[in-house]
Amino acid sequence: MSTSTDTTSQAGQRNPASYTAVVYFHGMGSQRRYEETSHLVDQIDRHLGNRARAGDQQGQIRGIKARIEPLHPKLGEPGTISYVKARLLDPPIEPDNRSLRFYEVYWAPIMAEQKSPWGVLKWIFRQPFRPLDTLNSPWRERQRLRRAVLAAMFEGEHATATPEQKQDYRDLLELYDDFDREDQRFPAGSFDDFLAFVREHPSVAPDAGVRLQLLARRWQSQYRQDEVRNAVLLATMALALLLLGGGALLGIFVALKAVLGLELVPQSALPFAADWKSVLAVAGFLAAALGLTRFLSDYMGDVQAWATYEETDAKHMARSKVLDRSLEVLSHVLLDDACTRVAVVAHSLGTSVAHDALLALSRRNRAYNPADPMTGMVDLGKIEHFVTMGSPIDKIEYFFESYVSNSHRYKRVVEDLRGDIGTEPFKHNTKPFIHWINFWDEGDPISGPLHSPASAKDFAQRVDNIHVASYRFPMPAASHAGYFHHRTVIDCLYRVIGLRAASFQTLTLPGPKQQYPYESVYLGPGERLGARMPFMVMALAIPWLALLAIVLGLLGAAQLAFAAGGLGVTFLVLLAIGLIASRAKGHLMPI
Repeated sequence: MSTSTDTTSQAGQRNPASYTAVVYFHGMGSQRRYEETSHLVDQIDRHLGNRARAGDQQGQIRGIKARIEPLHPKLGEPGTISYVKARLLDPPIEPDNRSLRFYEVYWAPIMAEQKSPWGVLKWIFRQPFRPLDTLNSPWRERQRLRRAVLAAMFEGEHATATPEQKQDYRDLLELYDDFDREDQRFPAGSFDDFLAFVREHPSVAPDAGVRLQLLARRWQSQYRQDEVRNAVLLATMALALLLLGGGALLGIFVALKAVLGLELVPQSALPFAADWKSVLAVAGFLAAALGLTRFLSDYMGDVQAWATYEETDAKHMARSKVLDRSLEVLSHVLLDDACTRVAVVAHSLGTSVAHDALLALSRRNRAYNPADPMTGMVDLGKIEHFVTMGSPIDKIEYFFESYVSNSHRYKRVVEDLRGDIGTEPFKHNTKPFIHWINFWDEGDPISGPLHSPASAKDFAQRVDNIHVASYRFPMPAASHAGYFHHRTVIDCLYRVIGLRAASFQTLTLPGPKQQYPYESVYLGPGERLGARMPFMVMALAIPWLALLAIVLGLLGAAQLAFAAGGLGVTFLVLLAIGLIASRAKGHLMPI
């Protein structure tokens, strides 16, 4: 099925120089070159060693060495590129390649000058109003956000849905895409307009029309529920930041007053006074000392800079440079005739970089070979897997990429040029091609199941969302880094990279006049959800209980204020116990 270069000669002998390439995109923050890639190789090696010691021999990775080579001459510029070379020994099945190469798209330095902690903080406090904007926008607007909700509904129901129900989902998605073109008949583009469009569409039979309208109303209801949930989460985050910030400033002010009240040194000789200017200065110093400003600039700043889609914004230049670097590495690998298969692996913000880079490669190929965008400047048919871990792609779509415009044509142009999971390179000849595997953790707030990349046409190709739980307690930072220590994740990466597992391209037809069993390739949904939900509910309740206690105290209801505050303290104690117990237990699925 693959369009990539064959690894065997006409005599049937495998080319000994051929190799499988892994192109790794690191996550946000001040990453060091090769560090995450080296860690990935180490974890796979450690996992295989542990399996062998447990009596489950799955192979070995040996000959791990760093190499450097010139950039491919077709790229037209001098330069070098480094990679980690390894060889697969004693695999349980004969792989397509025993030679492996791990390349890295290193983009951290490009973002180094694009970080303002105070700018990021201002952006954070603007976000609680976003759900109101999306709820009040016409149903025709923010199409990817709305399609994402329908895709999530389909993902949750398709396993038990009847063929008729699955077809209803596909028909409704196609009708929504057609509705976008009916701006003259339905200029308002409201949800009621969409229902009217469904009722009046000539291709919809009366009985199907009733089902489709009911499904559309469920879709709208789910969209509203999701936005209400988003509003609560964002408001809670903003409230928590205000309470923490206000409490810290008040504490600093009280501390300054106490120090000055000691009169150990004449106040005229001190460089500060007990005023708010001094309080803010001390707060800024403490924020820097505690790493808060570094977190805002190194992590959230990367997200803000990368997700700058407005070309008139200075930060967009950094985004363009990151994409250029990504295309250079991917093109170098794909242009090498010895490379016969590629797995793209990414973590955190790197997943968004990798996703946009793959779509950009497809657009470039389309310009040079409109008839077949899989082959143009580079052979995209070599890419069989895209594995993402802790991906914020849906959140970037929600906070940054979702847009509105008075020009209906503008939106169509942007969407048609951009592409989605229903276009190359993820699909080819209307069939699934790249298997996109997404690992996410309920305890990792950056991650989530991915639905915004959904196709505008059908659900034949979708992201394979796999939930994993690294810790019993929802520890955000540890959970976000926990994928590299999770046995399920590392085992899947090894099988994908080394053994070509879970590939659409290795499927065989079950019989004449039958279709390829694409559903058999999907690995999700993974581990069950909800085990850590009680901790999350308590954490969300604490800021509101604190606010309630403050308001009741100001109103003179001391007993009620004490009860609200006491409940908040109880929740804090329970969270502390859960955190301590989780740390004592450690990773739930260590390699």
